[in-house]
Amino acid sequence: MKIEKEVNNDLDEFVKLSFFADIGIGITAAKSINEAIEQIMEKIGDIFAPCNWSLLLIDKEKDELYFKIVTGESSDKLQDLRIPKDTGLAGWIVKNGKPALVEDVSKDARFSPHIDKITGFKTKSIIGVPFKVNNDVIGVIELINKLDKKPFSPTELKILTTIADYAAITIEKIYYLGLVKNMAKVDATTGVFNRRNFDEQLKKEIERCKRYGNTLALLMLDIDDLKKINDNSGHPAGDDVLKDIANIIKSNIRKIDIAARYGGDEFAIIMPHTKKHEGENVRQRIFKQIEKENKTGKKIPYTVSIGLQAAGPDKVIDLLKDVRSRPFKTEKKEKKEITNY
Repeated sequence: MKIEKEVNNDLDEFVKLSFFADIGIGITAAKSINEAIEQIMEKIGDIFAPCNWSLLLIDKEKDELYFKIVTGESSDKLQDLRIPKDTGLAGWIVKNGKPALVEDVSKDARFSPHIDKITGFKTKSIIGVPFKVNNDVIGVIELINKLDKKPFSPTELKILTTIADYAAITIEKIYYLGLVKNMAKVDATTGVFNRRNFDEQLKKEIERCKRYGNTLALLMLDIDDLKKINDNSGHPAGDDVLKDIANIIKSNIRKIDIAARYGGDEFAIIMPHTKKHEGENVRQRIFKQIEKENKTGKKIPYTVSIGLQAAGPDKVIDLLKDVRSRPFKTEKKEKKEITNY
């Protein structure tokens, strides 16, 4: 009998491990945050058979909870509904960062009938767990009533907590992988694309220009005497200049344009579907913003020189070579030459 009992216990443990392994494989295989969340909600429906289950997320700016995903009875009345962040059991879970089980809501003061009044739904039993990313509570997973009309149990709360933990690990993985991929494309100092990604994007835009017969413009920008700024004020001051010009560039281009740090003191702007006079407008806006900020007391005044070329499909292959082979125009020179465009 003792041996049989031990075998049964081992079998129970094996079943539990297989059960959670199956859950984990499904969730951790997700390649996007939305896919991970969908996997979570699907597993919840399969395992617990609740009448209603939902994911509420926190809107920090408005200090509210809103229903991001709702499944089950009266779900159409709850989708995107917003409630104060401290409302009901969900609010308690957010505030305390702990899971909660209520077998009978009529005996728990944390329960609020507010949602039942909106939906006409009758809540009897609830389990809920905090939904965390990087240890920060970003929302709540909440299950309402069971189809078999029994109350939720402590064991089911533990299972739901485990599922939420798997989800947190997966979302953190997806988030950090995204950061790593982004780091490979972006210049760490300025936040614009790096030289490697610029080369890739320029190649794509050249091919697109040749295929569709569009005009492609390219601006190359040099910060004048950046070495002197570094020597006189230190490299942190030079980094501040780099960040400043990157922000000015980003504020003066379109979403389809591509800004990159080409070298130490040099930036490039790829402008698809852009004629030379349109690129000239961008060049002038950058000059004027720098001049205005210098006059209003910029901590480290600086000037720039900007080269501009545009080409159609027949000459676009030489666009980078052409813009770099011609002298860049400084702000002062540009004011005299603007009538040429």
